[in-house]
Amino acid sequence: LEFKAHNIVINNKKSYLKLKKKLKNKKINIFNNINEFNLRFKSKIDFTMSAISGLDGLKPTLDLIKFSKNIAIANKESIICGWNLIDKKARKYKTSILPIDSEHFSIMNLIKGVQKQEIEKIYLTASGGPFRNLTRKAMAHVTPEEAVAHPNWDMGSKITIDSATLVNKCFELIEAKFLFDLNPDSLGVLVHPESKIHSLVELNDGSVEAQLSVPSMLIPLSYGLLGHHSEKTRNTFSLDMFGDNISLNLQKFPEDRYQLIEIAIDVMKNKQNRGLVFATINDFAVRRYLNEEISFGEIYNLIFTNYEKIPKKEISSLDEIRTNRLEILDYLNK
Repeated sequence: LEFKAHNIVINNKKSYLKLKKKLKNKKINIFNNINEFNLRFKSKIDFTMSAISGLDGLKPTLDLIKFSKNIAIANKESIICGWNLIDKKARKYKTSILPIDSEHFSIMNLIKGVQKQEIEKIYLTASGGPFRNLTRKAMAHVTPEEAVAHPNWDMGSKITIDSATLVNKCFELIEAKFLFDLNPDSLGVLVHPESKIHSLVELNDGSVEAQLSVPSMLIPLSYGLLGHHSEKTRNTFSLDMFGDNISLNLQKFPEDRYQLIEIAIDVMKNKQNRGLVFATINDFAVRRYLNEEISFGEIYNLIFTNYEKIPKKEISSLDEIRTNRLEILDYLNK
């Protein structure tokens, strides 16, 4: 009601019946699945946002590709674990995939009109989270309350922990490779505490181009919805980049966490179920940390110890992804 929705799709039967009864006197169409919606309107949806967190977002994304002209994806796990499925289906139904994360949105804008052979390096930036000035050893026993206190972004607890460990940025490297078909060796990460530079492209001649904005998801979301850079968006939400004095700092990715980058490179180069292995171990570790079952430092230990040990294999369907995820969790719970 708040957003004046005309159509709602709810897959859960119980929730669907409950909402249909509650809104029976409202001029809102309620459907139990996307197929019902499509049968009613018989045309492709102009814009779909896939923003369900975790691997749960993969099936709805795959289901909606057939019915959407454009899908904006803000779900890392879907891309990391199931990009081969998304890409194949998007090509089949001629559906455009739009990146909504600030880093990938900025890369998309920076590489327009640039030949890939002209690119020396593409850098994603990481704020470094609340512990950017600490070593792995120094942050080993920080509390969940400290870890979810991000200095720049207001996010959910899971992704905020991923930002603090820098795992999130390694996920974004993998996303960038898949979304833009980039050479893994041309991708890197720089720590940028202010979160105003979202990515940088270094060209063969040594020049570097950067995309800057205030740290707000409203900019990529607005572009995804409107299809252009909107002055109204900037003015309505006070997104003026130069309203105050700004400071810009760039630092190298911390060496004591570089093994995360090595895992991301392995995922990008060798694929198979590697993205699923990386994401599942991390999700398992972060959940245990938030439940205060392990320390912050043990998140790294679980990832580094188990990533190499878990068998790698081809996965070519959603059912295989689900089955393999359960196999990985069984292994971790032993």
